[in-house]
Amino acid sequence: MTKAKTGALYGLLLLWSFLCLYPLLWMVGASLKAPMDVMSTFSLFPQGKWHWETYAEVWNRLNFFSYFWNSVIVTLSTLIGINVLYSMAAFAFAKLRFPGNNALFVLFLGMMFVPGITVMVPLYLTENYLGILNTYIGLILPSINGAAPMAIFLFRNYFRSIPHELFESAKMEGAGIMRTLLQIYLPLSVPILATLTAINFLGSWNSLILPMVILSDQSLFTLPIGVMLLDSGVFRQWNVLMAGALISIVPILLCFGFLQKYYIKGLSAGAVKA
Repeated sequence: MTKAKTGALYGLLLLWSFLCLYPLLWMVGASLKAPMDVMSTFSLFPQGKWHWETYAEVWNRLNFFSYFWNSVIVTLSTLIGINVLYSMAAFAFAKLRFPGNNALFVLFLGMMFVPGITVMVPLYLTENYLGILNTYIGLILPSINGAAPMAIFLFRNYFRSIPHELFESAKMEGAGIMRTLLQIYLPLSVPILATLTAINFLGSWNSLILPMVILSDQSLFTLPIGVMLLDSGVFRQWNVLMAGALISIVPILLCFGFLQKYYIKGLSAGAVKA
């Protein structure tokens, strides 16, 4: 590749990166502007005073720690459930032989093509019948269930990419299935665990429609609903909304920053070998 083509390629990548980052930059700039300047000026950042006090206002109005801990409880419980349940299910699909193995796996994959919004009414009626509406468990269980297809798919393919001789050796040494999974396969599966943790952390932390349907007690509201409640006045204060949105995505940025070195490796390894 010539230097001209290389330069053009890097230029396109830089342009694409800027386009991807622009919404985030706009959010930062809007959060620091005066309320009337957000939509009246085209500058990315404030031309005059930078209004840092907006973040203090949002912090106080958002009741941050209450909504934050609700989100933490729901998200961590969801991540634990996903990694524990679906690692075991995927291990069975990958290493055990039983009638209907492939057919059942295909059925799980078929769930990927069912939009979550289409099952919202049956989900609400089911949870109402079970008496778990407006509870943490009523929010956690659907989140775990919704992650099943992708989690099982990635776990299964990753387990199948690990040499089968390890499984046979463990079996000859007298190790049971659970011990083989816990002591051999899961320690080798850190990239896929990190990948699923990052993907489902994003989905669970940012979930808005499901908590709005399931929860009615404000003491159980998660952070995205708390941010939405900031827009309760007659006039929309874009600077306040953008500051609240930025505060809410800080944990996501920290999660991806910590797991990024495993993320691509796990995603590619789990998706390549089917």
